[in-house]
Amino acid sequence: MASIQKRGDKYQVRIKHKLLPKPLFVTLDSEAAATTYADHIEQLLDRGIVPAELLEDSRRRIGRRLDDLVDAYRKSVSVAPSDHETLALLEREVGASRTSNISARWADEWVRTMKVRQHLAPGTVRKRVGALARVMDWHIRATLKDGDLQPANPLRMMPRGYSQYTPAEAAELAKVNKRPKNDNARDRRLDADEEARIRAALAGVKRDDRERGLQVDDAFVLLFDLVVNTGLRLSEAFKLRVDQVDHARGVLRVEGSKGERGRIKPRVVPLVPALRLILAQWCKDRVGLVFPFWSGAEDDIKRASNRLSARFAVLFAYAKVDGFTEHDLRHEATCRWITMRDKSGRWMWSEIEVCKIMGWSDPKMFLRYASLRGEDLADRMLG
Repeated sequence: MASIQKRGDKYQVRIKHKLLPKPLFVTLDSEAAATTYADHIEQLLDRGIVPAELLEDSRRRIGRRLDDLVDAYRKSVSVAPSDHETLALLEREVGASRTSNISARWADEWVRTMKVRQHLAPGTVRKRVGALARVMDWHIRATLKDGDLQPANPLRMMPRGYSQYTPAEAAELAKVNKRPKNDNARDRRLDADEEARIRAALAGVKRDDRERGLQVDDAFVLLFDLVVNTGLRLSEAFKLRVDQVDHARGVLRVEGSKGERGRIKPRVVPLVPALRLILAQWCKDRVGLVFPFWSGAEDDIKRASNRLSARFAVLFAYAKVDGFTEHDLRHEATCRWITMRDKSGRWMWSEIEVCKIMGWSDPKMFLRYASLRGEDLADRMLG
């Protein structure tokens, strides 16, 4: 049960509940803040959740610095490769904070800082919160004693939509001539004219307003063809070996790069007839890697990826294909698989089959990548 009383120019919240060893008193600046806080805590307590900051001995029990905690977590847990960079960043940015301070209010203020001061996109905010939440989950489990009431992880109690910019945050950004960032769904597709300009640029055709065309590189042309016609991720493409190309069956035996905790996630990707022929000619008498863009060393993967992404950016800019990125080729490939027709004129692949080709375990990824045009759907009605 909660009550609110005005104390001078502030408001004191008193919460009494059977899960609390004694009544909780919190002083806040406004009546609205006090009411919101009281409602939030009461809802949690009614669900049997006791926030960590309300437990009498939580500060003594989990008062480690976050940078020390993150380091211990990294050494004790099989961390996904995608998390290493984020964890290192957390050590630098919030490492001086102590776990005893990680409360709902601390989390709210941290999120606000990431949005207003660092001007981060909502997806980046969620990624950082998620990484620290996993660290705190591990720590809470590791320090919990038999018979203890498990404290809630404040980072798991963030309200829906917490990473989106609020009107107040938008107003604060406007004071420094900035705008809120949004989650941008990538639905960029290539139209026929754009693809023709890209292929012309790859062939070295000079634009009228330029002194010279792009240098022709047959390997880079093939890389473009491979990604746009299969949907391979860039690293999967440039790491492809000749022995992964099954010419007899017309498939690629891909060592997927998005397995759990960095493990290889193999899949089989079919080849369209034209690409099958080109690859067969290219791979003849070759051994090792299909492409010359990667040295083969693990520590060169990121550099190779960055170099090729930059090269694709130059290509698309030269071809005047605005707002298109290398990763959009994967979206384009997905839609080509979806709308591919069999001999009877029907769409050839089911949603599950497309997920298998693209290497997705979660069917939700299909919806994210299926950037179908209205014309695609209208054509399907015609058979």
